[in-house]
Amino acid sequence: MELFHVDMSAADLISGPGPLAVGHEATGLAAILVEGQEVLVSDSDGEFHAAVVLSVDSSEGEPVYALHIGARLPMDMAAQRLTDVDMLPENQGLHEIVDLLGDLRRAQAFTRQP
Repeated sequence: MELFHVDMSAADLISGPGPLAVGHEATGLAAILVEGQEVLVSDSDGEFHAAVVLSVDSSEGEPVYALHIGARLPMDMAAQRLTDVDMLPENQGLHEIVDLLGDLRRAQAFTRQP
């Protein structure tokens, strides 16, 4: 799993109206991300967020990623995801629940916007 930083506050990151667009150069990553890839994003407040690459647009040369920002993660959960080590079943279930709660929070935010 890859980790990169975006220069946005946690509140701005999770309150956006749709996917977050990030250029590949801004990620600082060597490898190009692919659609469906799960990543971790850190924000200017020092928080970690689960994210999924929804699409990759290379029409302008540099790839631009559309990211679905999911749940905010505590540092220990972010570290578990970064290690790519098989998790114990009880930890895997906890990660799935956190992801579902993040999706629910984001869905509720969309329904409240005028």
